[in-house]
Amino acid sequence: MELVKKLLPLLAILSLSAITPAYAETPNVVGLTPVEFKLLTAMISFSVAAIAAAWAICRAGSASMAAAAERPELRTNAIIIAALGEAIGIYGIVMGILILGQAV
Repeated sequence: MELVKKLLPLLAILSLSAITPAYAETPNVVGLTPVEFKLLTAMISFSVAAIAAAWAICRAGSASMAAAAERPELRTNAIIIAALGEAIGIYGIVMGILILGQAV
């Protein structure tokens, strides 16, 4: 009887080591498929770029109008600065298109 009491923990450990582990499927934390995730990232990249471009054009436009009112020769430089703000929006569109091109 004492031999059984001594071997019982050893038998329990050996029996547990013989069981193959069951691997569960990794849970999808976000709940999106890869295509939906790419669509979401394209939407975010485009919308953030559009908001940033609007903010840049707003700030550059108001500053350029104030500068052009004081010194009319700065009007061309102000248009160039506003165009740099518009380039942010174009980059966002390009990134969105590149991401959507990989979504299929």
